[in-house]
Amino acid sequence: MRILVCLLLLWTSLPASAARLMFIHSYHEGYPWVKDYRQAILENLSEPTKMTEIYLDSKRLPRNAYVKRADDAWEAVKRDKPDIIILADDNAISLLSERIATTKTPVVFLGLNTNPRDHGLQGYRQFTGILERPLFKRSLLLVDCLLPGKETKKLLILSDNSATSRAAFSPISTDFKPIQIGKLTIAFTLTNSAKEWQQAVIDAKKAGYQGVFTGLYHTLSKDGGDYMDPSEMIAWTADHSPVPHFGFWDFTVGRHANPGGYVLNGYEHGLLTAKLINRLLAGEQASNLGYVSDSKGAFRFSLSGVAKWHLSIPKEIAEKADWVE
Repeated sequence: MRILVCLLLLWTSLPASAARLMFIHSYHEGYPWVKDYRQAILENLSEPTKMTEIYLDSKRLPRNAYVKRADDAWEAVKRDKPDIIILADDNAISLLSERIATTKTPVVFLGLNTNPRDHGLQGYRQFTGILERPLFKRSLLLVDCLLPGKETKKLLILSDNSATSRAAFSPISTDFKPIQIGKLTIAFTLTNSAKEWQQAVIDAKKAGYQGVFTGLYHTLSKDGGDYMDPSEMIAWTADHSPVPHFGFWDFTVGRHANPGGYVLNGYEHGLLTAKLINRLLAGEQASNLGYVSDSKGAFRFSLSGVAKWHLSIPKEIAEKADWVE
């Protein structure tokens, strides 16, 4: 299967010495997280750059297919010998980091949910990057504040059963069994079945949940194996949930999605990445840059969603929040 590769000329006239960057994405070009971090990086590079992009499409392709794309990406690395390699998200990092480390080419990674040690990154001196750390505890406390009623609350984290979701949620509960955070009880349902997802949503109130967090929903499939359209899946959830529902990522909040949350922002994640790339372009060594944890969340709310659920947003939060329709 052909790898989607596009050569981007970021300036209309590039000097012969323009650095050659290879950007290897775990996901596909239209994925909201990818669109946001990619835009931030491309808009904030400090000097003319030639960039080749490769998309593994690992949220939509079966594993053997995206592993093949990773193998093809490795061949491209050996052939093109880029000056800097950018690895986006866990699948690209896990499939390529060990091989790329043998080239000594500087690497900037981003969107890593797992521990760098899981991939041996601590032994690769030419690697630097951004750790993706969804802000779960603050998100949970926000929802505790927004939901009226009982002093003790029961919440469900509902997500697809992708590698990304498992990596993101395992730091909270390694076996995805219910946990207690203060007076909150948090349960987990991870599934790749659209039917099971829909049933979990419909049953949420009967199961005693006061609210649901929708994590990721991009690998949900029908009984026949075809993937569900993510925008249709979150819209269905918004239409059918019997309890308020919230998100951890900014692209999950909107008019036909979640009404709000304390969320990670893909553009801000890309800005952090661009800063590391620019330091490498300026001549600094990756071994001196270390890792950066993306811990800058933001309040984001949908006007229509807040109105639908009659949520009362505290003034000090409302004034700082990003509001969308």
